[in-house]
Amino acid sequence: MVQHRARRLPAEKRRRLIIESARDVFASQGYARVGTADLARAAGISEPALYRHFTGKKELFLETIRSTRPRLLNIWEEISIDYEDPIETLRAIGAYYYDHLESHAANMKLQWRALSEADDPEIRDALRENFEGFVSFLTDTLEEGKARGIVKADLDSRMVAWQILGNGMIMDLMHMLGFKDEVDRRRADSSSRHTLESVRKNDARRRPYVNAESTPARGVS
Repeated sequence: MVQHRARRLPAEKRRRLIIESARDVFASQGYARVGTADLARAAGISEPALYRHFTGKKELFLETIRSTRPRLLNIWEEISIDYEDPIETLRAIGAYYYDHLESHAANMKLQWRALSEADDPEIRDALRENFEGFVSFLTDTLEEGKARGIVKADLDSRMVAWQILGNGMIMDLMHMLGFKDEVDRRRADSSSRHTLESVRKNDARRRPYVNAESTPARGVS
């Protein structure tokens, strides 16, 4: 069988494509079971070509983990532009997350796979960078709400940020274990709204609630 050679691409673009293909491989098989031959095959290149971009499987796994953070934070930033109320920003982010459970399944599974390898200091640090980025964004959004008199002044913003992130992980877990039918769009949004309205300052002027069904859909790659 004739094996077609992958067309030559700029190094940075080739590196990104390798990371993208590796994400699906690591997500489906885990770190320990994957070899560099599997990763090269998925990327459509030879093993020597893979080593021109990465020192080995470990470096590629770390870069694949780290690639999920800017991808998701960019989407959150875009969502935040559409909402004046920080609490509504967080609600819209939750609605987006629910809507894309299927399309971001590889990223979701990758994070869970990486958590099982967190005894490795380098993998743990890569995961910490991701989660620190997510928590910092949510914390900053809540702190903005405090500064504008919308969020309760005595709120522990960082702990609530972890709680919000934890709610997303619970949806991930239910989805992976086959309980996704127990949390439909309406119930997920109702739960999110209950959590977020509990942090609103009592005398803050509440803007009319926009039903989650009308939240603009955004693509995910």
